[in-house]
Amino acid sequence: MPATRRPTAIVVGVLATLLLLVGCTDGPRPQTARPDVTARPSPADTAAALPTVGSYVSLGDSFTSGPGLANLQDGAGLCLRSDHNWPSLLADLLQASRFDDVSCAGARTRDIRQPAAGLTGARPQIAAVTGSTDLVTVGIGGNDGGLFSSLIGACTRANDTCASFARDGAPAILARTVRDVEASLDAIKAIAPDATVVLVGYLRIMPETGTCRSIDIPSADAAALVATEEALDRSLSVAARGADVTFVSLRAASRGHDACAGSRAWTNGAAPTGRDGIAFHPRLAGMRAVARAVADAL
Repeated sequence: MPATRRPTAIVVGVLATLLLLVGCTDGPRPQTARPDVTARPSPADTAAALPTVGSYVSLGDSFTSGPGLANLQDGAGLCLRSDHNWPSLLADLLQASRFDDVSCAGARTRDIRQPAAGLTGARPQIAAVTGSTDLVTVGIGGNDGGLFSSLIGACTRANDTCASFARDGAPAILARTVRDVEASLDAIKAIAPDATVVLVGYLRIMPETGTCRSIDIPSADAAALVATEEALDRSLSVAARGADVTFVSLRAASRGHDACAGSRAWTNGAAPTGRDGIAFHPRLAGMRAVARAVADAL
């Protein structure tokens, strides 16, 4: 039975999401061809087997930067980078001697290679990468063409715009995303040819089937959201293969940890509580899981 809509929760959740998605945008080893990695969190006892990393650079959007998670990194500004986002946790796991996190809430793939619009003095994220960088992780693509914000907006309105956007709007956006992400990965590799470059996917927001009060979206619209989440994951996989880098998919790892999973949820629904992330974004538990998953892939 479809969930009953709760206007207050929806308004709060969507406003928080849209503000962040559109308001802020703006030794070494050779890289070898590697298959996609279906990530699963690593047991703690694998930490001793992790590679040694000298210089680590993190690029990405709000699913990487961690808005709403305490505490903000020094100098994070409008990018809202948390010191408990998954790159920070990964840097600790890897004991990186140098860590540069330039991920930013609202970033689109274009912000990898050009200054983010609306951020005075902002540099392209790729400017943090140098020839001596050992590891680069990239979490990007969900904001391209307004994909996330348009989809959430469409699916929280009482009409049929959700399914029509997923069917008619998303495919063209994702086709462009593949090209832009692949070009950005190629540009990173050109600057740091000896670095390991890893493209990281997105945690689930929606359950595989059905819906719940946490997300407050009817079942029919929830299915359209799931289809778009899966399409984005496939698109990122294609971009990673085209650029010959590792792709860490989080679809399998986060099964059963969607926003409807209660205490086991790795992402928030429409109305998060406390300082555990913002609406439709990762919780601290999710950030920890992504850090372990990427470490496992390395």
